[in-house]
Amino acid sequence: MEKDKEKLIPKGVERWKYIRKVAQDGVLKSLKAGTSVVYDDNNAKREHREELREIGMQAGTDVIVVYLDTPIEVIRAREEANKTSQDRHEVETKNFQKVLEDMEVPTSDENTLVFTPETNMEEFLKKIRSKCTMIKFSCGQSRAPRINSNPKGTLRPKT
Repeated sequence: MEKDKEKLIPKGVERWKYIRKVAQDGVLKSLKAGTSVVYDDNNAKREHREELREIGMQAGTDVIVVYLDTPIEVIRAREEANKTSQDRHEVETKNFQKVLEDMEVPTSDENTLVFTPETNMEEFLKKIRSKCTMIKFSCGQSRAPRINSNPKGTLRPKT
């Protein structure tokens, strides 16, 4: 274990569970304070998305899942280009493979919006605003805190 600000941080799988718990605690605190939140993680497993949905319910909010549906060929081409540009953090092959193995594609019953490389950003943002209006979210110009890393889920407080 490593020491971080007087707290012991576990290693391996327990480390990821700890990180997810800390992030989720931050999400709940922000939502209860009325702040919009974008939870930026891969959320490959439905159970992880359900954990976030439960947090949303505890805070009196609804949840929108944004699924980034990117073909593996596009991902591999981006990885190759990144070796030269180093514009993005490089994900270790074994970690990426684990996410692919664990991936449970979000379904419509999860209140999902799908974004592909071909998606028009302006149209997608309109869909998000429309969905927010339909479920009575606050979709103003607030600066939502980013929590964790790898975009998949969005939580926003109701008005």
